[in-house]
Amino acid sequence: MPPPLPDAGLQQHLDAQLPPDLPLVDSSGRPLRLGETFGDRPVLLVLGYYHCTQLCGLLMHGLLEALHDGGLPRSAYRIVRVSIDPADTPATASALRTADLAYADFLEAHRPPQEALDLRLLTGAEAALRSLAHALGWRYRRAGEPDGPAEGYAHPAVAAVLTPDGRVSRYLPGVRFDPAQLRLALVAAGEGRIGGLSDRLALLCAHLDARLGRHSAAVLQAVRVVGLLTALALLAFVARQAWPGRKAR
Repeated sequence: MPPPLPDAGLQQHLDAQLPPDLPLVDSSGRPLRLGETFGDRPVLLVLGYYHCTQLCGLLMHGLLEALHDGGLPRSAYRIVRVSIDPADTPATASALRTADLAYADFLEAHRPPQEALDLRLLTGAEAALRSLAHALGWRYRRAGEPDGPAEGYAHPAVAAVLTPDGRVSRYLPGVRFDPAQLRLALVAAGEGRIGGLSDRLALLCAHLDARLGRHSAAVLQAVRVVGLLTALALLAFVARQAWPGRKAR
């Protein structure tokens, strides 16, 4: 069993293989392995808990809206939600899945989709859930008395984009997502590509304001600009060193 997760946050595990044999349960009550959600397309993996009244719902709605606006066919991806609360049941998952599907179809009301949204909502035992969070680098903290029911969980607002074989391609922080960037992230993951330095920099500055439950877009943009300027400076330095006819002094 992995060590306890001391605080909420995210440690990026790009290219990490998530455990395919992890035992979970789907919203119909059927036992399955995590690897059964891999295989034929990239996966948007969202961890949270199903009685969350704020952050989790905002994140999910943000994803569905960006997917709608991005125009990628529903057959091109799969969404997997996993509750890290072992008290959540298949019945809870089923009710939330129905609500998620209704919202997705509401967004598509003016252009009825040609295929159903591939959406899986999973639950599991605490050991399995903690193992998944540990593999993903997704740290959470339980609120409430140790011997009583959980009053909620502090956790990062982030979705993970997985390759079809279940490796972490990149992380998408926040509760609102750029449709074009989300589309590109799914296409890249579908090709087995893994995010690089720019993805790490973008995520590092997307810090969660715990009081407001949102991300600082201004800081995120600032770090992106700094990262771009740094890359340009490095390219200029390399070009100068390699310039033909440059004489040593």
